[in-house]
Amino acid sequence: MGLEFLARVRRTALWVGLVAALVTATYAAPLLALGVALGAAWSLANLALLERLIVAITGAERSSLPSVRRAVQAVAGMLALFAAGGLLLRLLSPAALMAGFFIPYAVLVLKAAALLLLPSALWKRLTQDARLASLVVALLFGAAWFAVAPLRNASIAAPGHAAAAESAQATAGPAAPGAPAGEAHEAGHEKSEGPQKFPNLITVLHRAFPNAGWSRFLEHYEVILFALLVAFLIGLVARLATRNPQLVPSGLQNAVETLVEQLNDFITGILGERHAPRFVPFLGTLFLYIWAMNLFGLIPFMDSPTSNLNVTVALALTVFVYAQYVGLRGLGLVGYLDHLMGSPRNLTGWLLVPLMLPIHVLGELAKPISLSCRLFGNIFGEDMLLVAFVSLGITTLSFAHLPFGLPLQVPFLVLALLTSTLQALVFTVLSTIYILLMLPHHDHEPGHEAEEELLEHSPI
Repeated sequence: MGLEFLARVRRTALWVGLVAALVTATYAAPLLALGVALGAAWSLANLALLERLIVAITGAERSSLPSVRRAVQAVAGMLALFAAGGLLLRLLSPAALMAGFFIPYAVLVLKAAALLLLPSALWKRLTQDARLASLVVALLFGAAWFAVAPLRNASIAAPGHAAAAESAQATAGPAAPGAPAGEAHEAGHEKSEGPQKFPNLITVLHRAFPNAGWSRFLEHYEVILFALLVAFLIGLVARLATRNPQLVPSGLQNAVETLVEQLNDFITGILGERHAPRFVPFLGTLFLYIWAMNLFGLIPFMDSPTSNLNVTVALALTVFVYAQYVGLRGLGLVGYLDHLMGSPRNLTGWLLVPLMLPIHVLGELAKPISLSCRLFGNIFGEDMLLVAFVSLGITTLSFAHLPFGLPLQVPFLVLALLTSTLQALVFTVLSTIYILLMLPHHDHEPGHEAEEELLEHSPI
């Protein structure tokens, strides 16, 4: 067993620790999950420092100054680590910390046992007989199920649950004098009724630290933070793709250039060669941003900002203001008013101005409402659909008291990839048409009437 074996142990222990922390957060309490994660991290750091110390004092260059310096640094790091461990024992559950601490050692023992078991005749016999192998897997599964039973029961006495209950009671307010405790409990639960999405990272942190100021700040600005994170990731991808441009693109640069080219061709097909170069940056960025926000909620512990009406209204108002600006700048004030009046050119047209002007004004005001509500409703509906089928999958196997359910939501995850893309495309297409209708048109051009007819009869 060399250093490569220890490196594999660290990688496996890291993944096992993350999975154990997620399971604990789901079936117990966030504070217990934090204890498991920090205990595993403490143990991995201790093993890394111990490995560094042993290599420094037993290596071929153990007498050299760099080896002595590494040994001293390893000892100092271990002392600091022990001090941090004492602090963690005071703040978090010792049982959760110990469970996480023993994860790397359990992985180490199991890997060593696997090295002894795999070449043995017993292992060959197990792998040759499918029925015997299935029986062994079933026994291991049953043992694992009974092993995690105390973890499920630990949620009753979890400190995080008490803090959450106190926070809920403080939110609900004091009970009326003489009111039974049960009624006060029910009154506190009335405020939490309604559809709930999957918990994201900020939600988990807020439930773990409900009284912390930074936790309340994150919870209050949750949607804005996720929207800014998506914008940052898009900018990062764009920066990486254009950092070292090649004449013959490949990899990320090729993918980004292909996407930009397809967007340019698509928008040019609507606006035409004359106007497209002016509006492709705005409309292309709008599509990419909405598309990324729609898909961001499919990542575990993330959230789609477009499932919040505040974000979709802000996007729709941006398009509305920009379209009006394009109309005022391209048509002028007189031309803009002429457009709102229906471009009257004869007596009948002028007689219809008192009717056409309010209709056009209301139509312009309805555009941001339709844009925002359509996007919000579809993305929020996707999230609720996934939550419903996850709940249904868990309820289906609830009689067996299993820690998982049927993955009924998987087909709808694939469908969400399609609908998220479609909704971003619909938002961009309608925004493009709204801008196109504000561009200058000549009376002899038949395109204006065709575009308005397309918009009126469009199924989207």
